Amino acid sequence: MYVRRLAAAAALLVLLAACSAVPAGSALVRFEFVDENRVAQVETIKEDAVSYFRLSDVALAISGIPYWNPRTGKMTLSVGDHLIVMTPNNRFATLGRSVENLSSPALIRRGAFWVPQGFLSGVLARSLNADIEWRPQDASVSIEGLRPAVGSLALRESPDGTVVELGLTDRVDFTAQSRTRATIEVVMAGARLPDSLGVSQDSDHVSGVLAEESPDGVRVEIALTDRAGSYSAEFLRDPARIEVLVRGGYEPVTPTPALRDAKSLLAESVDPFGMPRLGTETVMIDPGHGGSDRGSVGRGGLEEKTATLAIARELGRALRREGFYAFMTRSSDSYIPDQRRAELANLADADIFVSIQCGAWYSGWARGFKVCYYEPPRAASRAPTVGRSRGLPRIAVGPPPRAADDLAWNRLQEDHIAESRELARAVRAGMSESLSLTDRGVGRRSIGLLSGCAMPAIQIELGYITNRDEEALLADGDFIREAVRAIAEGIAAYRSGAEERSP
Repeated sequence: MYVRRLAAAAALLVLLAACSAVPAGSALVRFEFVDENRVAQVETIKEDAVSYFRLSDVALAISGIPYWNPRTGKMTLSVGDHLIVMTPNNRFATLGRSVENLSSPALIRRGAFWVPQGFLSGVLARSLNADIEWRPQDASVSIEGLRPAVGSLALRESPDGTVVELGLTDRVDFTAQSRTRATIEVVMAGARLPDSLGVSQDSDHVSGVLAEESPDGVRVEIALTDRAGSYSAEFLRDPARIEVLVRGGYEPVTPTPALRDAKSLLAESVDPFGMPRLGTETVMIDPGHGGSDRGSVGRGGLEEKTATLAIARELGRALRREGFYAFMTRSSDSYIPDQRRAELANLADADIFVSIQCGAWYSGWARGFKVCYYEPPRAASRAPTVGRSRGLPRIAVGPPPRAADDLAWNRLQEDHIAESRELARAVRAGMSESLSLTDRGVGRRSIGLLSGCAMPAIQIELGYITNRDEEALLADGDFIREAVRAIAEGIAAYRSGAEERSP
């Protein structure tokens, strides 16, 4: 028996060694990142006179994430906001909605996925917005990042107004502002303009657009007609672009994502949100996730960003019926950093901030709802690490680390913790009375999003999207209406209590 076990172990070692051996004729190639001044090593082979690169090495070098789906037989490489999908023995790949030619087919050899040289200079270069050069003479690949470029400019009419669309090669930070009723200025810092762009045509709200490059980036001036009343601007992906929507007449504008870009074209003396200041009147609703941030995905395919947006819209309607002014940090499928979500609430001078999230867990048994408020990160344990453990290591003596989900940019919420706790308790009581979901109570967490809110702020986890039963509820209109009615009644109860407590 002992001899047979030794023989089996020896055979297993031989098999593992054979599987881990590199293909014959393989070599290491240097990936030189010019902007970052660093080098990575990528294994390469040659087949039919074509140089191939191991995709797992490439992904590690560029901080991408590869995923092989054995059911569909497809390889997906996530690069920033982009998804590249390939199939073995096929020389075509998809990048977003476009189909890219790799020149040579992708391959599977010895259990690894390999991409041809054409993949680097083509689809990968476009997804990274970089210049990638393969130098076989010295076995190296040079990667130099390019500034985002404005590649197209177009006007189109929509049911909501006139849309100015600026096509981009990559994500870019931008500001949008209107200093006069005649123009809107969009500035994209660090961007470039390969060709001069301009549009002049008849439109209800826009008479012309001109783009020009400066040492600081690209400036786009949108000339308006006298029928223009308000505007919003946001970054969208697939394909990457900035869309500026110019509306007619004046209407209250729900704040939209980036850099305070939803503003009224009225005089500065007019409140852009058009709301009085009478006690607790204004609620900023924050649909969690959005855009490239899908959040958690249920076993039935429901994305958290979709569920939270639907719940937030319904909550806005329920709060208006309770007599509140309700606004949303996003009204479409767009990505907004946490800092800007809190910034929009502060800019609107909101009285209450409510973030809508879904619970998620590794297994499908977790269920229920929870209401959380902000708690500053606690100091780490001062006890030294003793011995070795298979569990989580105890933090050694030293300064307490910053909480992983706590943003250092602001701590405005610390002045409102007591009020936030009362708000959380009121909302939880309303939900517990009306909903049949498991009540997980009120929680205290160091939530970075809430830390920057200068008003009572809570986060609601309305069911677990990873639980099949609750995933179905999160997509059910009747359940959503029942849940948001309970939340709105809880917020109204908090308002009544706050008015009684105020002198």
